[in-house]
Amino acid sequence: MGAQMKTARRDYQMKLGHLGNREVVANFKGGIMTSDSGTLLLREANDMFRITHRLAQCFVDHRDSIRTEHSTETLIAQRVFGIALGYEDVNDHNDLRKDSALALALNLLDITGADRSRERDRGNPLAGSSTLNRMELGDSESEGKDRYKKIVADTARIDALIVALFLEQFEQAPETIILDLDTTDDLLHGNQEGKHYHGHYQAHCYLPLYITCGQDVLCCRLRPSHLSAADGVVEELERIVDQIRKRWPKTTIIVRGDGAFSTDEIMSWCEANQLKYVFGLAKNKRLLAQIESQLAQAKKNSQATG
Repeated sequence: MGAQMKTARRDYQMKLGHLGNREVVANFKGGIMTSDSGTLLLREANDMFRITHRLAQCFVDHRDSIRTEHSTETLIAQRVFGIALGYEDVNDHNDLRKDSALALALNLLDITGADRSRERDRGNPLAGSSTLNRMELGDSESEGKDRYKKIVADTARIDALIVALFLEQFEQAPETIILDLDTTDDLLHGNQEGKHYHGHYQAHCYLPLYITCGQDVLCCRLRPSHLSAADGVVEELERIVDQIRKRWPKTTIIVRGDGAFSTDEIMSWCEANQLKYVFGLAKNKRLLAQIESQLAQAKKNSQATG
């Protein structure tokens, strides 16, 4: 899994001559080794912006505190760092739980797991998949009553945090921002929940909605692919635009997307809320006739400027 590595022959030694009066040897007594040292760079960014700390405030932990070794913040950080390192599945953490570099990145003092309360956990400083599942499976309906759904996310607070992190990057309000709408295919394999075939992508997939501003993602909403691209866009724009305008009341907001988003509902909402918009439209004879002069001018400008 690319986490902590062990060597079978720690006693093996290779002699490589001398350097002055010193003997040069190679051996495999490297101590604790890892292929995930890049996580320490993530630690610096996380400590600076306190992202996982703030994300942890968006969860309610219903576990018994007396029997809890890993805090919600530690579990959040472990999962976020794991995904950033390429370990997308929760069961990857059955190996990652041994990784001392990851434990160090999470600011744990016991990076080898030597001080764990239960003997069977010693040598594993981090949580395994069974513990992480308490958070992964948590939902508001169970209210923490199910032993496997003990850590429950407040999704509205998470949505607001994502936008807040974007806003905090700016020392002053920009004159104009562009919110881009887009979807993509998230391929499915096997009989996964919400499985549908999408004709455009010619595959069984999900159809997540993205709302971005430059390189910043303000919304990433997982959806089944039998929905239209425009489904739920107005609801997402309402909360995002409201949060932006509370911070930047004078900033001009432009909404942009391809033809899949050129619906009357979205355009009417933009007009009613003083947002500008640019959407693609499917080409047809009537449209071409109405914009004939503009097309000619655009062609002329293109030829003149290259």
